Amino acid sequence: MTAIDLDSYGFPKSSGIFETIKTVDGAPIALGRHMRRAVESALELGIGIPSEEFIRSEVIRTLSENPHAIGRLRICLGQNLFHITHDSYAENTEPARLNFYSQTVIGSIHKMFPYDDRFALIEAANDEGYNDCVLFNDKNEITETATANLAFLIADQWVTPPITAGILPGVVRAIAIEECGVKVRPIHISEIPEVESAFMLSSLRIAQPISHIGDMKLKIGDASRDLEELIRSHSQPVSVG
Repeated sequence: MTAIDLDSYGFPKSSGIFETIKTVDGAPIALGRHMRRAVESALELGIGIPSEEFIRSEVIRTLSENPHAIGRLRICLGQNLFHITHDSYAENTEPARLNFYSQTVIGSIHKMFPYDDRFALIEAANDEGYNDCVLFNDKNEITETATANLAFLIADQWVTPPITAGILPGVVRAIAIEECGVKVRPIHISEIPEVESAFMLSSLRIAQPISHIGDMKLKIGDASRDLEELIRSHSQPVSVG
């Protein structure tokens, strides 16, 4: 296989779409959902991708050759480009601390690389003592974080921003909506003081509680534990073979 030049984050020095998938003992979580999203993005962006049979065979080979108890499977697809890796992943066991990013950030419905702009957002948050940042659009509506979707408990209802706000249609977000009762609606930044509890939703984190947004401390109580348990119960690893 031809060697691919990679950037400092492990992405090909090119452009395209990618999927990041958590694995447990070599079994991916929601691989089918990830592949459907990749196919839809490829069609919309005019990117030719290999057959499903080829991708699945490469997933099986890569998982077999690079075993990890908890892993991060990354599949990158571009014009005449296919790159797949499986690395060890250290799970986040502590609640996340988020701040607000000070400028409007335009999101994308496609998960694309290069990903430098998103890593820069995380690094800016890290410099201020936070794990990630809450982003908003030009209507002052909450969108997502640099690397995750968001769910908020407001007035006893779990809610998440709509795709039309300018967010990535995350796989775990879809599970939370379809299987776990999370509702979709615009969330204005003026509603942040009303937030009781919150989660970062992503394919690696699955559902990570948020302890702080800026200086505001959030509750991690029964409602949070119940939602996390429900999301995780619908996000179980399934063998590829």
